[in-house]
This record gives sequence, structure tokens and C-alpha cells, in this order.
Amino acid sequence: MIRLAKKEDAKQIVPLIVQAIEDIAFMLTGTKTYEEAEKLLKYYVQSENNRLSYHNCLVKVYEGQVIGVIIAYHVSELAKLDQEMLEIISRNAKKDAKVDKEAEEGDFYIDTVSVNPEYQGLGIGTELLNGLLEHAKTIGVKRVSLNVDQDKPAARRLYEKVGFGYEKVQQIMGKPYDYLVFPVIERNIRI
Repeated sequence: MIRLAKKEDAKQIVPLIVQAIEDIAFMLTGTKTYEEAEKLLKYYVQSENNRLSYHNCLVKVYEGQVIGVIIAYHVSELAKLDQEMLEIISRNAKKDAKVDKEAEEGDFYIDTVSVNPEYQGLGIGTELLNGLLEHAKTIGVKRVSLNVDQDKPAARRLYEKVGFGYEKVQQIMGKPYDYLVFPVIERNIRI
């Protein structure tokens, strides 16, 4: 079952986020250890107004456990969604925080896709992407985008299989990512 996340899912969502973003967890929290980062990531997921908020998450649930998550939001809302997070990062890192531009204005941006390693290879990533694309279509989104690490060709193949196409190279934290887009309005999506 794929559903909107609930606040109480945070404990199961955070390890999936950390698995997907790895050391970026430190940048998003201004912390130096995974233990500290995970505490703040849990706070972010339980937040009402944050890019990682449960409001922006769809989860795949199997036998009562969250085994996959996809996080997405409108880029136009990012300044508001990042306000508290940037204050926390600045306070923890003891310097002004900024976050690189990851997506084009107007896009509905997929921030994170992650599946529990025990369930990878079973089509759950595809289910999550199709669920998100269907959700985007129902709320009137015209375009969905994401960045894929150039060192992760398997992830890129998954996105292309679902219908995403290459648009450009996007630099994030000095590293090149492939920026892929899905024109939701032009496709008929099936779950």
C-alpha cells in the first residue's frame, strides 16, 4: 500500500532518508554525527512546514512497516519550507547556511526516493514513483523533476523506465547531477 505519510512514520522514514542522502544529512542539519543528524531529521519529518515534512512524503507500507519513501514538493514553496531548517543549520554549524538550487521554479521536485535494502529489486521504487506521479497529476502539477547522481546508473534507469527524461546537468554542492523531468500533463499514468 502506498499512502501519504503520517507524523508517527518519522522513526521509520529517517533511516530511509539517511540511506538516500548519506553525508548530505550533515549539511541539512549542521551536525557532525549520524546520531545528531538523525534526531534533527526526525524533527524535520514530524514538522508541519519543512521540505522533509511528512506532508511531503508518500510511503510504501508492507506488513505494517514503512519500507519505502518518496519526498516531493513544489519548488515555489521552498523558501518557506527551508526557513526553519536554515536557521537550525546556521545555529548548529555556527555560520550562515544556504542550500544550493536543486530544481527549476514551477517544478514539483522529487527530493528523495529510498527503499529499504531488504526490499530493493521488487519494483517498490517504481511503485513509489508512479504513486507520486499520480498524486502530482491529481493536484494539477504540470512538470515533475529530480536529480540523479551521475554515479548511480541503476537509479537513472529506474527513473527513465518510469518516463523521466534528461534535461541538463545540475551542480549541487559542487557535484554534477543529471536533472530529469517528467511532463505529467502529457502522459497517461497507470499504477
